[in-house]
Amino acid sequence: MNEFDKQHTIAKWEELLRKPAKVTESKEFPSWETVSKRNIQFEYNPNQAPVSNVVSFFRKPLGLAIFGGSALSLAAALFFVFILNPSQPKNSELAVAPSAKKTTQIVSPLKVLVSSVKGKVSVLPQGSSQPVPLVKHYQLASGDIVITDGSSQIDLDFETGSWMRITPNSEVVMDVIEKTSEAQSQKFSVKKGKLFASVSKLSKDSQFVVQAGEHLTQVRGTVFSVQFDGKSEVVAVREGSVAVGDLILTSKQQTIVKLGEALPIVASPVNPKEEKELKAFQTQTILARETLLYEEHARLELVRLDDGTEYRGVILGQSETHLHFQGLEGLIEIPIQKILETEKIR
Repeated sequence: MNEFDKQHTIAKWEELLRKPAKVTESKEFPSWETVSKRNIQFEYNPNQAPVSNVVSFFRKPLGLAIFGGSALSLAAALFFVFILNPSQPKNSELAVAPSAKKTTQIVSPLKVLVSSVKGKVSVLPQGSSQPVPLVKHYQLASGDIVITDGSSQIDLDFETGSWMRITPNSEVVMDVIEKTSEAQSQKFSVKKGKLFASVSKLSKDSQFVVQAGEHLTQVRGTVFSVQFDGKSEVVAVREGSVAVGDLILTSKQQTIVKLGEALPIVASPVNPKEEKELKAFQTQTILARETLLYEEHARLELVRLDDGTEYRGVILGQSETHLHFQGLEGLIEIPIQKILETEKIR
């Protein structure tokens, strides 16, 4: 079974596992508000202290004599090691210290799944010369090349909460999609065509970079698009900010750079057509994320805070101080004292 068949088989299994049982669908489960008002009861029955069967060795005169002799022998050995040969411990410490300071970061693949496919989309896996059709739930890897034809597009769902759409007639390389325990590295190359991206807020050492033409577009958390036709690149931002070389683009700004020419000093306003497409992409991304959460948990909820902030997602549980919430951009902890109300959306 090749890699594509494995991915396809796993996707079918996952689809079956997502469907709740009929018994589950017919039952009504209490809301978190009801559960939170219940009294917590703990039943603890301490076991009786076990009867000790140990016979004291020191109650016997012979035992005291043997123990005393052993103690004197041990003291003599320690005197020889630490007093007569003091350099030995220092050498040991020097030998152990470097190994204790070594810390290795384990690098693993960042989970990037195909969320939806429209039309004919294929992937050329790294090291392969034969492209294969992309299907829903296929997991991409570093080095994969995604190719769309003239009437197709694909949406990608990142485990970090980010989202990417590759439009028709495009070729995008997944240069690096990997992570460590502290950061994520996400690098892409647009060989031709266009992509839209909604990037969740990145940690300090993480990066999300798109290469198009001669310039890198570096992102910290935003909604933007990058287009490249082989002669010029266009970078447009709906919200947040990105850096194209030394030029910083903020909300509703764009820049157009032709190959061989210097970057403009000042950004220009996003044209109406691009602004409309960015807005549509952002709205569709939110709806797609909500649909994925609903398919997984069979419900969707809204949590509203006292400062007006709203979170859409699924309530997973709570502790004494925080609500455990699966939001559109990942898991978050919401302080209970700041919650104004909750509402079931679906």
